[in-house]
Amino acid sequence: MLNRQFAGLLYEMANLLELDDDNPFRIRAYKKAAMAFEGLTKDISTMTLEELMRIPGVGRGLAEKADEFSRTGRVKEHQDLRRRIPQGLLSMLNVSGLGAKRVRFLYETLKIDSLGKLKAAAEGGKLRSLPGFAEKMETNILKGLEVAVQGVERMTLGEARLRMAEVLGFLKGTDGIIRLEPAGSLRRGKETVGDLDILCSSRNPDKVITRFIHAPFSKRTLAAGETKASVELMNGIQCDLRVVEDDSFGAALQYFTGSKEHNVALRERALKLGYTVNEYGLYRTSDDKKKKPLAGKTEEEIYKKLGLQWIPPELREQRGEIEAAEKGKLPKLIEEADIRGCFHSHTSESDGRNTLEEMAAAARKKGWEWLGSADHSQALKMTNGLSPDRMREKIGKIKALNKKSKSFQVLCSSEVDILADGSMDYDDDLMKELDFVIASVHSSFKQPEEKMTERIIRAMDNPHVDCIGHLSGRLLGQREAYAIDYEKIFEASRRTGTALEINGQPDRQDLYDVHATTAKGMGIRIATNTDAHSIDQLDHMSLAVTVARRAWLEKKDVLNTMSAREVREWCDGE
Repeated sequence: MLNRQFAGLLYEMANLLELDDDNPFRIRAYKKAAMAFEGLTKDISTMTLEELMRIPGVGRGLAEKADEFSRTGRVKEHQDLRRRIPQGLLSMLNVSGLGAKRVRFLYETLKIDSLGKLKAAAEGGKLRSLPGFAEKMETNILKGLEVAVQGVERMTLGEARLRMAEVLGFLKGTDGIIRLEPAGSLRRGKETVGDLDILCSSRNPDKVITRFIHAPFSKRTLAAGETKASVELMNGIQCDLRVVEDDSFGAALQYFTGSKEHNVALRERALKLGYTVNEYGLYRTSDDKKKKPLAGKTEEEIYKKLGLQWIPPELREQRGEIEAAEKGKLPKLIEEADIRGCFHSHTSESDGRNTLEEMAAAARKKGWEWLGSADHSQALKMTNGLSPDRMREKIGKIKALNKKSKSFQVLCSSEVDILADGSMDYDDDLMKELDFVIASVHSSFKQPEEKMTERIIRAMDNPHVDCIGHLSGRLLGQREAYAIDYEKIFEASRRTGTALEINGQPDRQDLYDVHATTAKGMGIRIATNTDAHSIDQLDHMSLAVTVARRAWLEKKDVLNTMSAREVREWCDGE
């Protein structure tokens, strides 16, 4: 986690330097180093300066910054840049169509230094007359602002989990803690999280509160009392801690996990049964003073008292889960332990950071039985996509690798571009040689709905296409989804037997959970994938599985629960 945090800091420094019109070579060096640290398997806090300098692309200056960060949690040069450059400019970089040069120009000419000021200027028609801008760009900026604002106000589930792990890891060392759990939308696995909620039971509430508000991750204290405290984290997100009696922990965990709609329905059910339930426990309605809780130590006993199965947090969105729990018909949700491999990962052959052998070894270490190595096809030049000749070389390399191991197999996959007219970036003869073909859109995002829909359906009609990757094309907080007719696409998916991907990249999480639920109901198979570009990103399977759980998916609904032999048979027989 420390490596990822430092990589994130370097990415931000690169953006700040770009906004500062710094040397382009220096900016590229920071981005290259960030990728190196992101894919590093050894914790930087355990490495000497000399070891850090042996990392490709890392010189003494960057090694010293890594050492400074591992010791202090900060880098002075980064802090200096943040003081000198308005923070709002970083947020503006997330608006589609605005690069560093345009952001800097807007700041210098109109003193625009925030998303709010940018919106006001665009709505007032003040951008269209500027050099390099036009009415169409002004309109596109307004559309991009809607996505960017969400990215500022909320963080992806992946980032939220990293921040939560940091906070929980620090608090666990506090004397007297009995139970410590995350709550809120993070526990429910929502794709974005507005703030962090933590629940704790402890014999020493004062110690927990004091440790929390003085933690190194705390930027400032917003509130502090005997049983509750709130701090602002370094990334500007609020984190709330509540300390409760252990006998009330289950009731409080249920209450603060939500969702609001689920809790309202649960309390209405309780009243009909002669009970009342709150964050302290479940009581008879006749118990006016709430002195004798009938349940509250665990969530399970709360739900049981209400005549329900325990409902997994991911399902608590008032989408029929209470009715299903009453009938004992909740699905046995897929778990990460059910996963036997991933179809979608990238290597250094295209835009990945690790070699084929390194990715395979890391997947095997996770306990998987196979890994689909799906480098990009040739059309996506910026990713160093593989030409047909290079792909055939890779096929040979994978076959040779597989001969060395019977217990672990590499599937020769490819993420093949769906071109603007719906044709595929590789010809049929080459795709026929592949074990698994993931067809994805990576260009011409602004096609009209009808054309984009036809484009994707044409790809599905190709007999060699096994799966559609990241169907909506959205990037959370960066790019809105392109326009498609989901009903027509799902019908085509069912007709052709083409699977749909749940992509576990934190900024994708695509299919959406509600769409994956619809796909399940139509009998469409789902592939939960990482889209990993480094060995550490194989852990994104956790996010993909979370989306699958929110979609009510079971083991039988997901292709990744099959063996390599079963996958090949499915591809041949679909």
